[in-house]
Amino acid sequence: MSVEALAEAVGVTPRAVRHWEAGARAVGDRAFGRLLEVLQCGAQVLTGRAPGTESLADLRREAGMSTEEAASALRRKQGARGLNISAEKIRDLERGRRVRGWTWGSAETLGQVARMLAQVYRIPDRVVMDAWHRSRPEDPLPLLPLRRARQPSGKLLGAWSSLNDRQRTYLTCIFRQDQEAEAEQRHARQVGAEQRPAAEWRRMTLALSASSDAVGYTRIQERLREAGVHDPGAGSSAAALERRGLIVVYRDRVYVDGLGDLPRTRVEMTRPGRAVARAALGVPREAGPPAPLLSSWLWKIVVRVARAGTQGVDGSLAGRGPHYLAVGQSPDGRTPSRGFIVLRHPDGVTYGPYRWFLTDSGQHHIDDHLDAYRSLYPGIDAEGVNGSSG
Repeated sequence: MSVEALAEAVGVTPRAVRHWEAGARAVGDRAFGRLLEVLQCGAQVLTGRAPGTESLADLRREAGMSTEEAASALRRKQGARGLNISAEKIRDLERGRRVRGWTWGSAETLGQVARMLAQVYRIPDRVVMDAWHRSRPEDPLPLLPLRRARQPSGKLLGAWSSLNDRQRTYLTCIFRQDQEAEAEQRHARQVGAEQRPAAEWRRMTLALSASSDAVGYTRIQERLREAGVHDPGAGSSAAALERRGLIVVYRDRVYVDGLGDLPRTRVEMTRPGRAVARAALGVPREAGPPAPLLSSWLWKIVVRVARAGTQGVDGSLAGRGPHYLAVGQSPDGRTPSRGFIVLRHPDGVTYGPYRWFLTDSGQHHIDDHLDAYRSLYPGIDAEGVNGSSG
């Protein structure tokens, strides 16, 4: 892009762009957010700051808001009543200073402010909580308000009502098998077993084109028979669910000893399909740990790194854990990691292999939540993990 084209897209003068490029003037808060959109890049590309190290001010700038705009957006939130939020208070909040007039002794009030910031900046609660701790390490920990359970929407229940009895039975049995497969993968992850891509285990065999005397019944067919469907083929019912966008049907061939290549029908639940089944069957989504706590498998990684202390953990730490936990990483390419571990040389060493160590943010997280983790995951041995950074 030319200087003029970039200036027009961002909404500033070409002179301002030349000053930015020369390092003569800092990019303003609003312009910074527009730059990220125009250049289609993450903030770390422009700032050199690694994901997982964000402060509250960083989050606001990445949202493309000035302190005045952030304060105005917060004042429009229902939970802001009585807080008299102003740009000055936002600046005090970001700089770790006392915010006059706010009930800072109340963890509930702090949690409400953190939740509103997440909503205004359109990021997860946990990202705000982590940035809050980096910006205000001496503050009492905010207590996020509990989220109210969502009631099934009329649209989801209407989709269920449009199915006939046989189609409902098929969707129910496929959903139950999908949830069983998900539970097996969750358990494998917790015990450190090798992980299979979701594209593999989400696609479940519905039927093989052969006599049941020769190949038996698939697990979904067994569920169907238990539900009273004694001719569980792979025809019209599956096709009807696919037309409604509730499942995807795959047809291929598979080799079976003694029988050769056989036609196979596999099915995969779509997100709308799971949502319809959950709503109709009254199955809530599995509640994860309350924000900002980690899942059990991520907590196990943090425990392992914490126990290693100054020795660190081998740099070949397997799995996707580093994407969620490590400085400079991101689980989805957009949302920053927690920044609780970092890959670096051991202290005093300038060459050789890198190893994983806790960051200050990681130690603070342990300090704040060790007792909660011991209660939440009693099966994970956290013995020897130091719960005090002092």
